[in-house]
Amino acid sequence: MRGAMKIGNRPKRFGPIVRAGWPAVLSFIAGVVLIAVGLELFLKPNRLVAGGAQSISIMLSHMTEMRLGLFLFLINVPFLFIVKPGAGGWKRPAFIRTAALSVTAAVTLLLDPIPPLTEHSLAASLLGGLALGCGAGFILRIGGYTDGVNEAAFWVKRKVPLSIGELVMLINLLLLTIAGFLFGWEQAFYSVIAYYVAYRSLRYTMRGYHRYTLVRIRGGRLDHVHSDLQDKFGTEFAFLSRSGSPECSGDMTVIISREQEDPLREILRETDPAATIHMTPLSSAKYDEYNYLQ
Repeated sequence: MRGAMKIGNRPKRFGPIVRAGWPAVLSFIAGVVLIAVGLELFLKPNRLVAGGAQSISIMLSHMTEMRLGLFLFLINVPFLFIVKPGAGGWKRPAFIRTAALSVTAAVTLLLDPIPPLTEHSLAASLLGGLALGCGAGFILRIGGYTDGVNEAAFWVKRKVPLSIGELVMLINLLLLTIAGFLFGWEQAFYSVIAYYVAYRSLRYTMRGYHRYTLVRIRGGRLDHVHSDLQDKFGTEFAFLSRSGSPECSGDMTVIISREQEDPLREILRETDPAATIHMTPLSSAKYDEYNYLQ
């Protein structure tokens, strides 16, 4: 638990990149370089895919003989606008998202003339998947954006009774099947290896990073705070419990995304400056994890 924090007047901050400083810059550079190397020097020349919109880019690049970086940018750009503006903290900062996508595409274009580092399919699947997964992890840790499939899954989730994870898996299975018809089933087998290595390396890189936060708020204007949270985030936060009466100080517990922490503090400064909050990082937004912490 991070401890209680008094909500009062504090200096304004200047944005996520400035706050994070050099660690975020280095993470950004490492991420885009690793993704570009994995795609351009390992996966694409060996006709391998690892899921996501990047797989679509590789297949289109193979069929049209156009550069991979061009498709990487054009295919992912529409997904930047799928999440409705102002829907809440699930949306990453627009500048970081656009910058990560644009720079990754640009570095991929720069690497296009360089010959592949290996023409051995197994080595390419292992090294390409490792570079792709680690690069994506570095980008995601600073709120960036590298692939549109997850964004599409969040949008489709509203219309079908499937979880985000199930939707992403179905989309990637479909892409791997299409790649099998296009590149051959032997390459599809190595693509499955690349997909698995990318997934595991992404999980390892994201270790210690939390996406959700359990927030316990103690204050005297909780009705107003709850109303402001609904106005700001809509349905993009989970209200868990409330104690006390409107006439006296009470407690309220909610689960928010990591990106919603600063907007929540701003709401409390404006609505209930005397409130205190406890924040606990969560690996998921599941209710059973909240019960375990009680």
